[in-house]
Amino acid sequence: MKMNINELETADYDILENIKVALYRLWKMKIIVILMTIIGFLFFGVYVGLVGIKTTYYTTASIYSAVYGSYEDSIGGITVMNQYASMLGSTRVCDRAASSLKDYGITSNELRSMVSSGKISLSGASASMDAKTYGTNLTLIVDVDRSDCAVEIANAMAKAFSDEINDLLGVSTLQVMDEAISYVSHRSINLALYFILFGIAAFVGTSAVIFVKEFFSSKVYSVAQCEQDERFVLGMIPYNEEERM
Repeated sequence: MKMNINELETADYDILENIKVALYRLWKMKIIVILMTIIGFLFFGVYVGLVGIKTTYYTTASIYSAVYGSYEDSIGGITVMNQYASMLGSTRVCDRAASSLKDYGITSNELRSMVSSGKISLSGASASMDAKTYGTNLTLIVDVDRSDCAVEIANAMAKAFSDEINDLLGVSTLQVMDEAISYVSHRSINLALYFILFGIAAFVGTSAVIFVKEFFSSKVYSVAQCEQDERFVLGMIPYNEEERM
């Protein structure tokens, strides 16, 4: 079906008029948008109450393996460190660490559980060169929910891992280079961000529903909506909810 220029212009005008009326109706119902935005903020409180806020504490300790000699020896040291990194969660390593954490009531089983869940882990090795000395750096990462002993756990596990590998290989090159000193806390939920997002979602969602509803409404709110094809309205019968048949 073909439309001439005048029909296209009329259709465009009708769309623009409907947009204008929908925006006008949206402004008239702004109290509903405000109320729904407030409800969105209340839903944020419900969400936080259901999900909960979990605070964890992050700290690190650095383990260093120095190899004096050739570069090939250093590469061999790196290989050994990577191969034995999986021993971090072994019973022997966790037993050693737990023995120094008795004052905090932390057991070997709890440490193994932390390792298996990723709360305690070792990052990859990186070779460093300094004249005749080569070495391997491993970073022990602790991310737990206890602020009173996060640093102590990191240092205990780093020392236990170093001692166990040294005993296993019959060497003494593995040592804790940088002990954990402090921790950084972070929350599982960014309260400010989620508060804003819930409010924006409620505001935009409510506005969009009202705008679409009024844009496609069969009711008319302006004379221009009634005047089509150059037909002028001489009068209107007001809409009365009580007299509908």
